[in-house]
Amino acid sequence: MADKKAPEVKVKYVKKKGGHAAAHGGAWKVAYADLVTAMMAFFLLMWLLGSASKSTKEGIAGFMREGASFFDTERGKSILAEYGKGILPGTRGLDTQGDDGDKSEAEDANEAERKALEMLKKAIEKAFDTDRLLSAFKDQISLDFTEEGLRIQIKDKGEQALFDSGSDHLKPYAQSILQEIAKELAKMKNHIVVGGHTDSVPYVGTGYTNWDLSSARANSALRAILSTNFPQAQVKRVTGYAETLPMENLDPRDPQNRRLSIIVLSSYYEAKQDALSKSIGSNPSKTRH
Repeated sequence: MADKKAPEVKVKYVKKKGGHAAAHGGAWKVAYADLVTAMMAFFLLMWLLGSASKSTKEGIAGFMREGASFFDTERGKSILAEYGKGILPGTRGLDTQGDDGDKSEAEDANEAERKALEMLKKAIEKAFDTDRLLSAFKDQISLDFTEEGLRIQIKDKGEQALFDSGSDHLKPYAQSILQEIAKELAKMKNHIVVGGHTDSVPYVGTGYTNWDLSSARANSALRAILSTNFPQAQVKRVTGYAETLPMENLDPRDPQNRRLSIIVLSSYYEAKQDALSKSIGSNPSKTRH
């Protein structure tokens, strides 16, 4: 039998890329980033532990061993009382009340004041509904809430003007209206802002403008309010606005723009404005020149 020739085996050589080309893969960058992050976390932990007192370290160790129940023990309670605000200035640490408790108290106070202002609004509305004199003018009174607090506005209407024409002399019934409102305002401790407003018709007279007229009328309104023994210390500001704040949806020349406004300021708004004033005062760069 003739010998069969063995099949020829072909060997294929594949040349793999290596050396410099392999270094362009991206996997090492991810690993390096993880390493750097871990090192930063480690050094931050070391720094925090180095800044902590012995009691704080005991508290951390107790928490790791026993969990949150550690702070129910006598030792845990003493550590919590001493270091509950954290090991770094300005932090809250283990304290579970902190700012949330303060915020809740502030919210409760604001809500209580809001309810008191709503009761004041209802009391004034009731007075104009039930009093025989005031009821004739109740459609000249508007009460609403603004960012500043409770706003009371008394408007001119036809022949029932608040002042003599072009004058700051109050009509007798206008004075009575202001005095009745003042009696209700005196029941609150909030500050008030009294404002005078005109329409946009220019004042006829040499050297006298709507600014002068509105300021004079605001001061006349204040005198009527103070005549009821309203505490002068509760008056925050008296301002003449001229025609700069016309009533919404009214032509600037409309007589109803001739009005008086009394704003019962909310404590929250006052505190915010006081903080803003202090901030601007302590930072001259914020003031305009």
